[in-house]
Amino acid sequence: MPESVRIWGPGSLSNLGPGFDSIGVALDGIGDVVEVTASEEPGIHVLPGEGVWKAPSDVRSNTAARAAAHVLAFHHDRFPGLTIKIVKGIRPGSGLGSSAASAAAAALGALTVLTDLPREHAVDAALEGEAGVAGARHGDNVLPSLMGGVVLTSASRPEHFRRVPVPVPLPLAVVRPEVTVLTKEAREMLPRVVPLRDAVHNASSLAFLIDALRAGDLQEVGRAIEQDRLVEPVRARLVPGYHDILQAARDAGALGAALSGSGPALFAVCGDGAGARRVRDAMIAATQKAGHEVSGFVSSIDERGARATRRHQTENPV
Repeated sequence: MPESVRIWGPGSLSNLGPGFDSIGVALDGIGDVVEVTASEEPGIHVLPGEGVWKAPSDVRSNTAARAAAHVLAFHHDRFPGLTIKIVKGIRPGSGLGSSAASAAAAALGALTVLTDLPREHAVDAALEGEAGVAGARHGDNVLPSLMGGVVLTSASRPEHFRRVPVPVPLPLAVVRPEVTVLTKEAREMLPRVVPLRDAVHNASSLAFLIDALRAGDLQEVGRAIEQDRLVEPVRARLVPGYHDILQAARDAGALGAALSGSGPALFAVCGDGAGARRVRDAMIAATQKAGHEVSGFVSSIDERGARATRRHQTENPV
């Protein structure tokens, strides 16, 4: 067991349209780096991080620190403490799983330093870390970041999850308007009671989405991600130009487009890499026309999830 590790935690998209709190996908090419080192000083110690954005230094509000502390609480025989340093490559409040990426990386890093257990034993700690920001345990971002791929998770028991195999590449265009949306606040605005017909529509649409992903039917995936009637219509007002941005994606050839998690990030499913680049550019132009700065990128599924890395800093921070 190493005494120090550096772990890459990929970003993620969540909900994927109708799958509120139930499904997410790890993103290739964006993420946070968390360095976890054994310490003879008891407890968790957060060192100043690097990167464009900073993580909180307070252990209670830092998802990585919370995740590492959860592992340490059960596995402190080898070392009584850990230090962590976070290099943020994903802007907090972006809708791209920023807090989840740090929590997943820290959970796996702490597990690696303190035990020889497999990554499945990091699930509970990663969920506990994410709860510090979301206000409750939700797996739709942190489990894809930890395990990789597309992950289906139980909303009532998030530690119960299943990977959804996707047999074909999934080209994605993603944009992040320069607007901050806090997960906890975005959850508080949601209705507590919804019409039965809308709940049934979402349930059937999620079933079609999962089947389409398993079959590699990108046309059906694109159609299914646009079928949310419960959450996205409420959160759309948090993203200036929301409707115009998604329409620009469709006009540029996207198979479907939707909000990622709480937003403000939006994503589109595309037929191939060239199409994804074209759609990204169209979404960027539409966001700028709405009067906001924006960053965008092309991605696909990160199948590996959190993992050891040699990189000291993130590339292409978003």
